[in-house]
Amino acid sequence: MTTALQNNEPQAIATNDDWFEVLKITDYLFAVSEPRHYEHTVIYLLLGGDRAILIDTGCGIGNLRRVVEQLTSLPITVVNTHTHLDHLGSNHQFSEIIMFDHPRSRCLSENGTSQELLHWELQREELVTLPWPDDFRIEESVLPPFKVSRWIKHDDVLEIGDIRLRVLHTPGEAPDHVCLLDQTHGILFCGDILLNGAVWCHLDGGDVGELHASYELLMRHFDAFDILMPSHNAPCQNKDLLPIALAASGDVLSGKAQSQAGTDLWGRDYNKYDFRRISILSRFSP
Repeated sequence: MTTALQNNEPQAIATNDDWFEVLKITDYLFAVSEPRHYEHTVIYLLLGGDRAILIDTGCGIGNLRRVVEQLTSLPITVVNTHTHLDHLGSNHQFSEIIMFDHPRSRCLSENGTSQELLHWELQREELVTLPWPDDFRIEESVLPPFKVSRWIKHDDVLEIGDIRLRVLHTPGEAPDHVCLLDQTHGILFCGDILLNGAVWCHLDGGDVGELHASYELLMRHFDAFDILMPSHNAPCQNKDLLPIALAASGDVLSGKAQSQAGTDLWGRDYNKYDFRRISILSRFSP
């Protein structure tokens, strides 16, 4: 683990928006999470010398831009890890957006999404611990079309200010999913595929075989990072989760692992394979 991340305990930072919880991980990295949402999305703010990078924009419920502006005065570049709505709900609040070039991201950026879909995916009361933020009006919430400043592909290196992020296309949970390898600080921003909890391969476009291949790709970069920053639940996961996840996905594919059937809050059936620190959900098959 890098010295700064190893020696510093994350510090809670107060803001004037009670929807978000902010942790200062180091002088250059903040985790902005949504603990009152079922998804418990984690957004990362990475500070460079003359520009800041915002990795994902969450569910679009609180005023993310206002919170970010309390943490830095630097201009912001958003980089989305994928197009699930809980990762780009506040994209329209920012003018500089980078996305992986994929038909899903092209479609979403051009069209936005309907209020009905946004409500179903993110705003039903069983998904949220109320109250809503003071200035949030559910009947007015929307994810409009937004302009993408740059389309990226696998193995691109983003040089944003003095920070270098390598783009690694890592499908399995979503076909347009990317991990971002911070080559400046030795951090892997791993989106939804490496976390303390469940990896949702039962979603549309999810595939355990592709997930396994993505883990194999990340293992080839294992020496280039020291710590994982997942996009859900708890930040700052030890990198030894990666070989655990690789072995787990291999056990699912080989039929070695045992599963338990379940149904998520959106009515999607799954088989759950539990490996303690991580679990894998695949499409239901009897």
